[in-house]
Amino acid sequence: MRILKQFSLFVGTVSLAFLTGCSRTVLSPDEAMFTPLQYQGNPEGTFDPSSQYYNPVLPGFYPDPSICRVGDDYYMVNSTFGYYPGIPVWHSTDLVHWEQCGSALYRNAQMPIPNVSIVAGVFAPQITYNPGNGLFYIINTIVGGHWNFYITSEDPKSGVWSDPVILARENVPGIDSSLMFDDDGKAWIVSAPGLREIGETPLYGNGDNAIVLSEFDWKEGKAVGEPKVIMRHGVHPEEQPKSLEGPHLYHVDGKYYLMCAEGGTEQRHSEVVFVADKVDGPYEPCKINPILTQRTLPEDRSPYINCTGHADIVQSKSGQWYAVFLGVEPYEGDYYFNVGRQTFLLPFEWVDGQPVILPEGQPVPKVVDMTPDMKALVAENKIKGFDGFNPGPLWDADGLKDFTMFIRRPVKNNVDSGKALEEEFNFNTGRKSGPFYSVDAKGNLTLFLKSVHSRSLGNPAFVGERLTAKTFSASTKMTFTPSFIEGTKDATKAGLLVYQSNAYQMSLLKTLSQDGKPVLVLELVRGKNVTERFEEPLSSDKPLYLKVETKTPTEYVFMYSFDGKEYIQVGEPLDARAVSTSEAGGFQGAMVGVYGYNGKESSFNPDAYGAGLFG
Repeated sequence: MRILKQFSLFVGTVSLAFLTGCSRTVLSPDEAMFTPLQYQGNPEGTFDPSSQYYNPVLPGFYPDPSICRVGDDYYMVNSTFGYYPGIPVWHSTDLVHWEQCGSALYRNAQMPIPNVSIVAGVFAPQITYNPGNGLFYIINTIVGGHWNFYITSEDPKSGVWSDPVILARENVPGIDSSLMFDDDGKAWIVSAPGLREIGETPLYGNGDNAIVLSEFDWKEGKAVGEPKVIMRHGVHPEEQPKSLEGPHLYHVDGKYYLMCAEGGTEQRHSEVVFVADKVDGPYEPCKINPILTQRTLPEDRSPYINCTGHADIVQSKSGQWYAVFLGVEPYEGDYYFNVGRQTFLLPFEWVDGQPVILPEGQPVPKVVDMTPDMKALVAENKIKGFDGFNPGPLWDADGLKDFTMFIRRPVKNNVDSGKALEEEFNFNTGRKSGPFYSVDAKGNLTLFLKSVHSRSLGNPAFVGERLTAKTFSASTKMTFTPSFIEGTKDATKAGLLVYQSNAYQMSLLKTLSQDGKPVLVLELVRGKNVTERFEEPLSSDKPLYLKVETKTPTEYVFMYSFDGKEYIQVGEPLDARAVSTSEAGGFQGAMVGVYGYNGKESSFNPDAYGAGLFG
C-alpha cells in the first residue's frame, strides 16, 4: 500500500504540472491547498520619503550585507545559512529602494549542504565587480559544505549565476572570504581563520582569529601562492577581542584599508579598521576604533538598535560614502528578537584619513535624513522597491515570489533517515511547480505532504517567508481533509508553521483526533520538547482560514475561521521568546509559512536532534 500511495502522489504531482490552468477541488489526504499567504508587518515610526529614509532598509532576516556599485547601479547580497534559495541579490539606483533580482544560489547543485542545523550553510557572501573581465563575483563560505567558493554573473539583474568554483582551503582558509580587484589588475582575497586552523597557538582560546591575504588569479580562476597573515587577534590583543572576522579590503587614495567585524555578532559586536601602505601590510589599527558599535550605550535608549557590525562600504558617483551593516532590534532586554539580523544603511565621512561610520556613543537612527546626494538619486529613481513590511502575497498565479524560503534544499522524496536524494531543482524555473508543491492558474498552492518532520534535519514540505517586524499577522485559507496513516494511529496534518529551527517552533495544524474527528492542534516546541499543546475540535470539515498574529511582541496568537471574518482563538497565546535568537541561538531569524506532514509520528525521535551549530 505504501508503494501505491507514493505512486498516486507522483501521478498527482505530474497531473498538476500539466494542468496548471485548472484549479483542483478534489484533493487526496496527501495534499493541502492554500490561498496565497498574506503577511503584514508593522513598522515603528513614520518618515518623509522625499527627504528621509527608514532603517533598516531591509527589515527582517537579511544579515551580513555586502555592497558594490558599477556606474549608476548598486548591488547588495546577504547571508541565508541553511535556507534555500541562497543569497538574495538586490539592485538599487538610490540606496533606498531595493528590488530583489532573484537569488545567486537557486539550483540545488550550487548548495551541496548535508542535512545539518539550519544555522550552517551560507555565511557572509561578498559581491564585487571585476573591470578586467566585466564579471560580477560573489565569494562565499558554505559552512558544513564545500567551504570557500565563488560564482560569477555578467549581469546580476538577469538572475543568472554560474556554478560554484571551489577555492582550496590551503589557499583560502577560514570563513567570510572577500575579494578586492585592485587598480593594477591584480586581485586579492582576505578571509578569517581561527589561529589553530593556520597552525598557530591562540592567545585566549576560541574566538582568537587571524586575517589572511591570498592572491587571486582571476584569469585562471583560482587562488595562488601561500596565504599571508596580515592581522591577528584584533585592535587591542591585550583585551582579548573575540571573533575578528567579516574582513573587507579597500584601496582608497593610495592607502589600503582592512575593515573587519570584531567582538562577535552579539552584544559586543563592532566594526574596526586597519591601514597599510601596501596590500600585504604591515597593517596598523587606525587611530579611531571602533568605527561602529552600540555596545557602550544605555539599554533604555529609544529606538533600541543593538549588535551593529559586519559592515561594507561604497562610494557614490558624486563622492559620498555609505555603509551597510547588520543590526538587531530587541523587544525585551538587550537580545530578545525574532526577526533576525537586519540590514541598516548610513552615510558617513572620513575623519583624519580613515572611515568612521558612526562616532562611538551615538545611537543608530531609525529615521535618517538623506544626504543631498541621496535626494538627487531618489528624485530620479524608477524602482518601486521591496517593502519587507508589506511584501504582498508569497505566491500568485505566476508562482512563488523571490522572497520565498524553503527549509534546506527542496527535494521530492520522503525521507525518514534524514538523508535526502540528490535531486536537481532550479527555483528560477520552478516557481509554479516544484518537488512538493504546485501553483494553479488561480494562485492556489497545493502542498504535497512529506514524511519529513519540521523538527528533523531534513527538508519538510514548507513554503515560507521571513518575519520582519516585532508585531505582524500572517493568514491563508486551507482546503485539507486529513486521514489516518495506514498501519498507525497517526493522521496527516497541515497548516501554519512559525519556524526558528528544528528545535524551536510553533504550529497550528489540522489533523484527526484518535476518534477520527477533525481537530486543530496548536503546539509550541521549545528545545526538544512540546511544552504547550492545545486542541480545538472542529464542527465542520469545510476549508479553514488560518491566522497567526501578535498580541504583543512576546505573545503570538493563533486562530481560525470558517468565513474569513469571525476568527476563533485556539488555546492560549504562545510565548514568542521561544523563537527568539536569545533563547534558540543561531544567527537566523524566524519564518512563517504553510507546512504539511504525512509521516509516521512514531518514526520521529526528537532526542536525535539538537539545536547546536551542526544539529
